[in-house]
Amino acid sequence: MDYSTLSKSLTQTIPKINKKNEGIFFSPPSFIQHNLDLLVPYIEGCVTVLEPSCGSGEYIIALNKKFPNLQITGIELNKTIYDSISGLFPNIFNTDFLTFNSPNNYDLIIGNPPFFVMKKAEIQQLCDKEYYKIVKSKTSYKSEFYEGRANIFILFLVKSLQLLNDNGILSFILPKNFLNCLYYDKTRKYISDHFQILHIVDCTDKFMDTEQETILLILRKQPVHNDDFILNVKGYTIFSNRIPELSQFYENSTSLAELGFDVNVGTVVWNQKKGILTADSTKTRLIYSSDIVNNQLVMAQYKDKDKKNYIDQKGISKPMIVLNRGYGKGAYKFNYCLLEPDPGFNFLVENHLITIQHKTSKSKELYKKILVSFNDERTSRFVQMYFGNNAINTSELSTVLPIYM
Repeated sequence: MDYSTLSKSLTQTIPKINKKNEGIFFSPPSFIQHNLDLLVPYIEGCVTVLEPSCGSGEYIIALNKKFPNLQITGIELNKTIYDSISGLFPNIFNTDFLTFNSPNNYDLIIGNPPFFVMKKAEIQQLCDKEYYKIVKSKTSYKSEFYEGRANIFILFLVKSLQLLNDNGILSFILPKNFLNCLYYDKTRKYISDHFQILHIVDCTDKFMDTEQETILLILRKQPVHNDDFILNVKGYTIFSNRIPELSQFYENSTSLAELGFDVNVGTVVWNQKKGILTADSTKTRLIYSSDIVNNQLVMAQYKDKDKKNYIDQKGISKPMIVLNRGYGKGAYKFNYCLLEPDPGFNFLVENHLITIQHKTSKSKELYKKILVSFNDERTSRFVQMYFGNNAINTSELSTVLPIYM
């Protein structure tokens, strides 16, 4: 099923920079139909519906056709989109869902919220909203629902969860990394405690103007055990639609943290150190992610003349494993290398690599056992299943990645 004429027109009319900044992308009608088919067993008793980012109205059109007796409220922030749909549907509001004061709760909240990292000023405006549990610290804003910088989709999600009636249904298209990214662990715990997971579906349809890997998450506001979709790993709550397979990876395994390793991000941001980068090989070697090829250390050559292989700064000379963090774009490559510095060889590590160093031991045999585990076929399958096209962070590498000794 093709996109509506309106969706095609809007995606051509709205500037690309606006779509990126506002996280605008339209849902494929074929996937919407699949979404609504999954809702059929749960829709009885649903009357009030909210679509908090209704866009071109693809969901509203499909809902009205399949379930004609629903009372649907739509919210759309973008004025261009709103002006295009306001005459097509009743109860459409041109406002910001995050600050919208809803007069009531809903039986069904459905849609495709925007994805983008919010600015501090945008977060500041939400501190007085009880939904998000945001408080200001000295240098940042913290929430009971997430760690780090807020992606707007997580705020759409936590507000929507709180706007559901008892036994109400939430059906959202979300970034796939919501299932296991540790930044969202608090929200997953909240869902685990208060909601029943009904479906987790990988979205294979192409979403207009995005390459983001996505999933469909369908929940019911009813606390139950979610053993079919939830795995607890080292205190973290992981969602998956492949729990039995994921559980097997942890049999007879340990973790880098349990083995006494420190896991950190490389300390050098090269483009902030341009003034002391050099081609002088008597200086400290600077190791970039592109210097790790087929799990071996090489010396890459760069088209950017400012990017050089050495740095005029004191280095270190300790055994460690370095591993590619990834960029969150394209397939994640689990690329790593053991650094065994010779006497007189000093180095520093750039911040697109993660360093793995034992707290006390300098035993090369211990490091080589970790490499054997990294090279294990189970690790390859785990990385593909767990990380997919996302980057890896230090907490995940330290505690979540199974190590086979």
